[in-house]
Amino acid sequence: MRTLRLFLALAALSAAPAHADDTLARVEAYLNGLTTLQSDFVQIAPDGSLASGQFFLKRPGKMRWQYEPPVPVLMISNGTTLVYYDFELEQMSHIPLDETLAGFLAQDNIAFDPKIIKILEKTQQDGVIRIRLTQAEKPDQGDLTLEFSDAPLQLRNMRIKDASGQETNVSLNNARFGLPLENKLFIFRDPRIYKQR
Repeated sequence: MRTLRLFLALAALSAAPAHADDTLARVEAYLNGLTTLQSDFVQIAPDGSLASGQFFLKRPGKMRWQYEPPVPVLMISNGTTLVYYDFELEQMSHIPLDETLAGFLAQDNIAFDPKIIKILEKTQQDGVIRIRLTQAEKPDQGDLTLEFSDAPLQLRNMRIKDASGQETNVSLNNARFGLPLENKLFIFRDPRIYKQR
């Protein structure tokens, strides 16, 4: 359930007009320009344990987090709902996409609206941009740090702090952008049903 907490750490970050800050505007334009993303990822949990897998994003709304063994987790969004499946426990959860961190990355229009998003910190140094943000009305629910390499601008890492202060880091490696991704990647096929056939 640690991985599930990662994606419930932040509620929806809604779309709004672009922020006046030049760096934030550049990041908004970059994120809104993403059509597809396929990347390997490495996740470091609060206890220091490592997990890895593949991340697929097809905006708007579609994504897939596919963990490698021994982590028995698969998460798929079809655009409205995130399905979280634990192969070991054979348990499935349905989470509204707009209540997850993934909802921020996958929404149709990404924006930093100060009425909704509070920017806690923004740094730009040595070719790296870091933006730490939280919900303006629920700052106690945790925060999210997005890290980008600059020139060219590219998303590299995410750090999620949940309401209890636990931090999870996710690094994206070998990222490929704009590749055609088949819609079947984002359709959940319940293993409990198909293994019976």
